[in-house]
Amino acid sequence: MKYGIMYYKETENIGDDIQTYVAKRFLPHIDYLIDRENLNCFIPKEKEYVSMIMNGWFLDVKAAWPPSPYIYPLLVSMHFSALDKIDVGEKYLQGFGGDYLREHQPIGCRDTESQKKLKRNCNADSFFSGCMTLTMNPFEGIEKKDYICLADLDEESAEYVKKHTKRPIKMITHDVDKNEIKEKSFETRMKDVEELLKTYQAAHLVITSRLHIALPCTALGTPVILVHKKDYDKDRLQDFLKFVTSFVDTDFRKIDITDMLENPKENSKEYMPIRDGLIKRCEEFINQCENEEKDISQLPDLETYKKYVYRITYYKDLYNDLRIKAKKNIFESEDRYAEYAKIVKNDNETWKKEI
Repeated sequence: MKYGIMYYKETENIGDDIQTYVAKRFLPHIDYLIDRENLNCFIPKEKEYVSMIMNGWFLDVKAAWPPSPYIYPLLVSMHFSALDKIDVGEKYLQGFGGDYLREHQPIGCRDTESQKKLKRNCNADSFFSGCMTLTMNPFEGIEKKDYICLADLDEESAEYVKKHTKRPIKMITHDVDKNEIKEKSFETRMKDVEELLKTYQAAHLVITSRLHIALPCTALGTPVILVHKKDYDKDRLQDFLKFVTSFVDTDFRKIDITDMLENPKENSKEYMPIRDGLIKRCEEFINQCENEEKDISQLPDLETYKKYVYRITYYKDLYNDLRIKAKKNIFESEDRYAEYAKIVKNDNETWKKEI
């Protein structure tokens, strides 16, 4: 059996690479790197199924759903986003997209809000699986240090922390430049993720506004405090707040945090059943893939699907043009917008050549 690993080639958030990193350890080997935002365009070297764990955020480019028929998926730890710039919203979970989900049900959802989206759009069976990052194992040989990591913490809260501790502070962000990260090799990206996770594991304490930092730290055994906006991203956070120490940012800055910083509370172990369930499901999936021969007779011929991919890339280009125009109002000037549009156009032309 061949295996693919899903990653986001042009991510702007290192959290996407963390999701790839945690899925990677379950795979016997990796035969294909499959871009999350081009799932429908994947074509293997020969007519065959490629098994893949599909965890993470779905989807920035809704036109990439549903995935290629050559992908044999484990749909688990999935967050279905309705965020979109051209009013697609949840519609990608209906029709053809909904048929795909029902075909591969039950769907493991990272949060209960994703379950609700599936229920109202395609009525696919689903269950709360939790986040794949909770399956992470602590690294061996990592010594605890004195520093506190402030990871994508808002400026006011960061300054408040600095006033209440004499410990060294490491300022960390998960924001990355998509044009830089796409030039890095997959191996380099995974190595960078591992070094970042080791930094978190060695920390005395991590304080962050991001869920995809808080949950890996929980699994690594590093005390973590999640500081978030009131009602911010409630659909992603609400299922996990019981596993970490958390505060609304305005409340956090009203209390004396001195003792909390010096003697941070240990993370709850309530997440362990979720972790165990995810590990079991992934291991059973791999065992099935290793021991069952898949019938490829229903798969399309490669040349036929290549023609289909060439056609859908045309529509995808139009879709991306619309996304760019919809984003136009976020740019400060026409020149800046033109520069952004040129980058996307060049990327699309390069992508077509690769296909």
